[in-house]
Amino acid sequence: MSSLGLTYVMRLLARREYSEFEIRCKMQEKGFSETEISQTIEYCHQKNWQNDRRFTESYLYSRSQKGYGVNRIRQELYHLKGISFELFEEVLAEVDINWSEVALSVLRKKFPNYAAMCDGKTRQKIWHYMLSHGFISDDFSDYVNQYPPDFI
Repeated sequence: MSSLGLTYVMRLLARREYSEFEIRCKMQEKGFSETEISQTIEYCHQKNWQNDRRFTESYLYSRSQKGYGVNRIRQELYHLKGISFELFEEVLAEVDINWSEVALSVLRKKFPNYAAMCDGKTRQKIWHYMLSHGFISDDFSDYVNQYPPDFI
């Protein structure tokens, strides 16, 4: 393991959490050998500086606070961050996020005058928006299909 590789990874991890996949890709871009990369990542695991479970939990909270649903976050973690579906499902079962509340918050922010324009076209627009942001229809369908008295 080179001290240059370890220094590089420590600088990355000092700013924010990274998945193992992200660190591996960044080190490959910088021209480190596979041996150096593996040794550095293993050392970081031993010191608990890098942990995919901790990264997944942090990412899940962060993205949910930005208004994204579970499906969108799952896809981002799998395709962009290299996190397995199994690990994601384990972490998802452990975190305490009320996805209906997140969906309602997004709905109120994006469509503040929902009550005034509750026609079919608007309803379709809302469904498309919510689904494209990764929400499951169960999380928001009650709010869209009937106007709840506490929506405003």
